[in-house]
Amino acid sequence: MSALEEATRMRKERLREMLAAQRKTDNESTDVAAMPSTTGELTDSVPTVEASVSGIVEETLATQREEAQRTDVDIASIAPKRANWDLKRDLQKKLDTLKPLNDAAVADLIRKRVQASNGTEGLADAVEAHMRSSQV
Repeated sequence: MSALEEATRMRKERLREMLAAQRKTDNESTDVAAMPSTTGELTDSVPTVEASVSGIVEETLATQREEAQRTDVDIASIAPKRANWDLKRDLQKKLDTLKPLNDAAVADLIRKRVQASNGTEGLADAVEAHMRSSQV
């Protein structure tokens, strides 16, 4: 039985007890001997609603405090799904400005290699040579 089902069962039992106590007090209050005096003061023999409910309220609060202390916080539930998303967001602006500069530098290197070969190699051979050198 899960903790929620157990708490539900306990709450239902407490409500039944409270209802039975209330019915008992209703039956006692209809008796003439248990009626309050004419001065407006309640006698000690007649329990008040607050007195009959106070124990139940204290028990409920105590069980809720215990349950709150027992529940462990799962780190995965509070950790972000993507841990680096804010870093990538901040760096994306800089990467966007560097990409055209990088492409221009690569094109310049290819041009220099083609010029250094004095036209003996074709452009395709120069690009393939660049690709081989960049993979290493």
